[in-house]
Amino acid sequence: MGNEVVKHKADIRVSIDRITVVGHYDSDRLNNDMREWLRKSFIQDVNGGIQVVDDSNCYQDDFGNRHAYVAPEQVAFINSPKFLKDKIRIDFNPNHGLQSEGGQWLLKLIASIQDKHFSRCDIAFDLFNEPTAKDYQVWRFGTGKQVIMNQKGQMETTYYGSMKSGQQIRQYNKKVEQEARHGKTVNVESWWRVELQLRGNKVQDYPKLVQKMLEQFFIPKYKNLPTVREQAMILALMIDPSIYGDAPKATRQRWRKLLKETPTENRLSVEMAKKFVADFQRLEYELQSIMNRYEIAADEDGVINL
Repeated sequence: MGNEVVKHKADIRVSIDRITVVGHYDSDRLNNDMREWLRKSFIQDVNGGIQVVDDSNCYQDDFGNRHAYVAPEQVAFINSPKFLKDKIRIDFNPNHGLQSEGGQWLLKLIASIQDKHFSRCDIAFDLFNEPTAKDYQVWRFGTGKQVIMNQKGQMETTYYGSMKSGQQIRQYNKKVEQEARHGKTVNVESWWRVELQLRGNKVQDYPKLVQKMLEQFFIPKYKNLPTVREQAMILALMIDPSIYGDAPKATRQRWRKLLKETPTENRLSVEMAKKFVADFQRLEYELQSIMNRYEIAADEDGVINL
């Protein structure tokens, strides 16, 4: 009995991870105010702007009355958008940190901003006890990719696309991140998170947009290809996608053609898309509630314009 292996149930959950609000704020006044805000204990200077943090859980008991330091959690990022005069942009998670001192200050700031509207929404998929999630990648040629490895040479975080592209995807090991932050074991076999950055689309367009993005998220079944040479070509791309950019044009064309012909494992991405559609009404209601709470503008037809 004592040696029984606990079978963890696979589960997929979807939630609103972050939203971005843009509103009117005099540029000269904003520069002065940001310098004043930096005097507050919960505000820090970061590249390109400032961040509001929650440091209430920075020190935790470390098994024996010792206290381990945990980095503050970001509540929001605030900056002045480039090439936009008299505007302020606030990027924040509506589900975490708002009860902290910095979070309460942030809510008052958002309430005081005039002519505000959504400009971006991040949707998060949490994949519990689905270990194959680590092998999924976004296969979209011409899209930048940044991979962060751990000390064992294993992928911990991957960014697909740039933040400016409007459709960035982030994939990372949430279990490792949570254990490092909170200093205790997370009781799941695996926990991967996939975040989709959605910009410039109305909420009603989200299901199709999410489905389109997830169609490019799969595992190539390279062993099903007929020749060892073709298998090796696709495997090389899976291990080190950077070699694609260094290859001659003709080779890149062969790679693209071969990848289209390669069978794929896409069970997870299909289930993620189905989960989003099933939970869409709830997510839409949450966005509408946020809009009402912070008096964020909507289109004339009553649709939130993201």
